Amino acid sequence: MILVTGFTGKVGFEVAKKLKAADLPMICGVRNVSKEKDTYGDAYHYVHLDLSQPMTFSDALSGIKQIFLIYPPGDKIEFEEFLNCARKKGIRHIVYLSVKDVQFLPFIHHYKNEKLIRKNGISYTFIRAGYFMQNLNDFLSIEIKDRKRIFIPAGKGKTNFVDTRDLADVALTVFKNPDNHVNKKYVITGDKALDFFEVAEQMSHILHTKIIYTNPSVKEFKEFMLQRGESNDYINVIVGIHFPTKLGLAKGITHDYEEITQKKPTKMKTYIEDYWNRDN
Repeated sequence: MILVTGFTGKVGFEVAKKLKAADLPMICGVRNVSKEKDTYGDAYHYVHLDLSQPMTFSDALSGIKQIFLIYPPGDKIEFEEFLNCARKKGIRHIVYLSVKDVQFLPFIHHYKNEKLIRKNGISYTFIRAGYFMQNLNDFLSIEIKDRKRIFIPAGKGKTNFVDTRDLADVALTVFKNPDNHVNKKYVITGDKALDFFEVAEQMSHILHTKIIYTNPSVKEFKEFMLQRGESNDYINVIVGIHFPTKLGLAKGITHDYEEITQKKPTKMKTYIEDYWNRDN
């Protein structure tokens, strides 16, 4: 049995969909079971799991052999205690969603979390992901829909966009044969680095609506987002996510996805077409 965490997020949900389609036994660990049942009915099975509440760990891990693990938002996340409980429960393998270039980013959670997983002793696979294409449908979508603009302080740098469905493909491949991926670190990106000017151009062509990338300064971005009612903490997180792109450090491309899955990574054009058709 596989425990999927992060079901309510961009990647965990795609992993659950892939596992379900492949008929692999799984259960989704969520904070609010009744809410997810109301949303998805009997499509998925759930267990109560809150990584800030250790009393939920033991029951959620009962009968589990593998975990798709995501570090969740929120305060007082008891990540190390969860890992200790997993080891005591006999978990055989953890697939952990990390970020590209994490080894150079000691100030983020993933850097510490990878060290804790390695120290814990359970076999693992780290999926170090590039920049999600799905962000265009998430925190960037309001300005795209309302003002036909990509409004983010990412400068002129290129970034390695990756489709979260591709990340789920990698997780599925690992879960099918975990022994082939013991203690591996995979860096998953798309096939080509793009800047946001190029993304806006592709969106304009496919959506038949002029989309522009305004390339605001950090100061302009913060002032506007504060006026929109966003919190300082949220704004700083978004700025931080795009800082490597602004510095020209996010353009590296790998071929790990193709080597693992024997498939080509999703192109930005395909992503835009798929999500435009889905949402319209």
